[in-house]
This record gives sequence, C-alpha cells and structure tokens, in this order.
Amino acid sequence: VALGSLALVRRFRRTAISEELTLRPLTNARWTLARHPDGAVRASDFELVEEAVDPSALPDGHVLVRVTLLSIDAFIRTTLDERAYHGANGVGSTVTAIGLGVVVASASASFKAGDAVAGLLGAQSLASMPAAMIQRVVRLPGLTADAALVEVGLTTGLTAWVGMHAVLGPPRSGEVVVVSAAAGAVGCCAAQMALNRGARVIGIAGGAHKARFLTSELKLHGAVDYKDVDRSVGEQLDVLAPDGIDFFFDNVGGATLDAVLARLRPGARVIICGAVSQYDANKLNHDQVDGPSNYLKLAERGATMAGFNVMQKLHLLPWILLRVLVSVWRGRLRVPRHVERGIERVPAALELLFSGGHVGKLLVALDNPLEGQHLN
Repeated sequence: VALGSLALVRRFRRTAISEELTLRPLTNARWTLARHPDGAVRASDFELVEEAVDPSALPDGHVLVRVTLLSIDAFIRTTLDERAYHGANGVGSTVTAIGLGVVVASASASFKAGDAVAGLLGAQSLASMPAAMIQRVVRLPGLTADAALVEVGLTTGLTAWVGMHAVLGPPRSGEVVVVSAAAGAVGCCAAQMALNRGARVIGIAGGAHKARFLTSELKLHGAVDYKDVDRSVGEQLDVLAPDGIDFFFDNVGGATLDAVLARLRPGARVIICGAVSQYDANKLNHDQVDGPSNYLKLAERGATMAGFNVMQKLHLLPWILLRVLVSVWRGRLRVPRHVERGIERVPAALELLFSGGHVGKLLVALDNPLEGQHLN
C-alpha cells in the first residue's frame, strides 16, 4: 500500500523522485558561519552541521542536488562579514560557494535525476533549492569534468577574459603587462590571455616556487616575488620593466597597486579585478580599505583605471565562452588544480586561499565523484 501511494504521489509531481532515494534517509553535511571573522579567516569561524533531508518533501519547483565539487574563491571571504557587496552570510547560515553537482531528486519540469548542474550550491553535501538557481552543465569536447568551475567558470576564466578584454580594451602586442596574484586562478588565466595577445607579461606572486611556476610553466617573461626580503615589489619591477608598464590587471590592491601606479607609462590602463590584500584584514566591509596613494600618477601619465564585475558583462557571455573555449582547444589556456578532498576540508581550503598555499584553482571535491577525470 505504501509503495502504491508513493507511486501515485510521484505521478503527480513534475519529475519523478528516484525510488531508491525515497527508501533511505539522506544526511546533509553543511558548513555554517559560527561567527563573523575578526581579521584572517580561521577554521574556528565555521561549524559543520549535519541534518536529515527527505527527498520526497521537496517543494514544487525545487531540486535536490548532491554536491560533487566546490570552487573556493576569494569572494567567499567578502560574504563572511556582517555587511558585504556580494551579500552577507548571517551567523548560522550556509557558507556561500559555487559548485557542481548531480540532481538526485526533482520537483521541477526543468531537471530530472541524474542531470549534471552548476550554481551557487553552498558549502554542503546536499543542496535543496529552486530550479531557477541552477544551470545544466554541458560537457564539451576537450574540456575536463571540472572546467565549468575553472577555464569556463564565471569566477575564473570568464572573469579573467572580461577584465583583460572588455573593460578598457585588450593589451596590444609588445606592451608591458603586469598581473598581480598571477599564480592564482584568475591571475593565471589573465596572464596567459595577455601572452596570447603578444604582450610582454610580468606576473606578481608570493614565494620563489610561484615565481618559478610563472616563468617555467606559464612562460611569462618575468616574475616578481612580493615575499622577497631583499628587494621590494617596486625594485623588482624596475629591473623587469625599466621603461614602465602599459597594462596592469590587479587582483591584490594595497601596496602592490601603489607600486605599479608609480611606474605607469603614458596612456596606461589599470584594471581593478579584486583586492585580496583587503579581504582578509577587516578592511573591505569596514570602510578601511587602503586606497592608492599614487593615484595622481593616473593624471600625470594620462592613464586610466577602471573596475569591473563579471556580472556586468553577461550580455557578452556567448562571445566570451567561444573565445575562452578556442584558447583551451588550442592549448593556449591551462590552469593547474589544487584539490582538497572531503567536505570537512572547506575551512582549511579557505585558510589556504589567503595564505597563498596553492597554485592555480583551489577546489574541494566531495566523495571523489570525478576521480580519474583530470581533477589534478
């Protein structure tokens, strides 16, 4: 009788919920914000909560997604303060994160069990949400299973393309381009895109091993190690770019931005993508951002500085995707992955992001669902 009643219920739902799921309980493990961070983010700022999930109780128009892969992005830190541009997480709420997953139950005509999807799934193992908040993932030839979070990910490859091409125009062949946080996910993409334009590219990163990665692996023309105890960022730039800088893609802000502003060439362009130096120090959302003291160099050199948010350029999305895909297919854009495994690694991954302990894209894989599909 119970199974017969269940069949009747499923018949009237927009999309059937798998019988296997209805016969066993599911548990969602989700990271919540235990307190707003005071300065650098710490594991103690979060709490792992486990709760039962009933797939058969989905509201109409919702889906239940098993999260398989999470993107650990700098913007997450900005959501952990009491007020934030990207939207603040309240204490007790699920930590924000973009991710990939698989639909395991659906009460929406738009998705069925087994569909691969992406969206703002949150730092959790199961996400119940309106179907309108996710998108179906299409696996394209030549792309790895995680590419939707990396090369063609909104916060990574697409952000880099917009900043490098669609804000103040792309760098020209022969120009000197500097990219800060160049060993990170966005910076890694931006630097390669500048190389593909024929520019002379200098990357800024922290540590000798990252500097070697930039010159040996990415084949940049030079690398600045901001952790060098003997030479400042400015002194290293004077050696690598003695005639000045034409184009700066900035992910860091603060003292790094000031050092570059002091060395701009006439007509230079400065793109503000982010300011990670301000995110983890109680500055960004507390009206204490360290602004550039060398901003008058913009007037002296007839230079231009502009900021952007990738969401402002979504009307260009088809064109951006095409251009990025072509670069990947031609082998001219590649991003290394640093993968932490298990939902319990989310806080550690966030700490790693701001300590500079990784190269390329930082991800957290849950249940190893993409094992063997080029995650590393």
